[in-house]
Amino acid sequence: MPLPGNRTLDTADLTAYTPSCGASPVAAYVRVPFRCRVLKVAGILGGAITTADGTITVSANAATLATFTVTQAGSAAGQLFSAVPPSPTFLNENDVIVLTPSGASGAAVPMHYSISLKVA
Repeated sequence: MPLPGNRTLDTADLTAYTPSCGASPVAAYVRVPFRCRVLKVAGILGGAITTADGTITVSANAATLATFTVTQAGSAAGQLFSAVPPSPTFLNENDVIVLTPSGASGAAVPMHYSISLKVA
């Protein structure tokens, strides 16, 4: 039985989508709704990538917040990949988070993103 998570009332999740994190990568964008700290970023594959690992770079205000690798070996729809920023990262209301895929292969492999935030 899974244990309950310790989610506080001052956290929120933003979501974004890209139609392709594979051979023809398309960046995804999401607006930050309030002053916050980035806790975690994650991506869920919508299909298999074929010959090379991919990298998702998460940035805002021209600074890289985190990166995570989408591994090709055994990749399939529904796999979760995530990263925690290496140092506390704070954003302001109306900043734009950019999730940029690169390096992967396979045409039109979608990915759904989630960004966990804590009100600052």
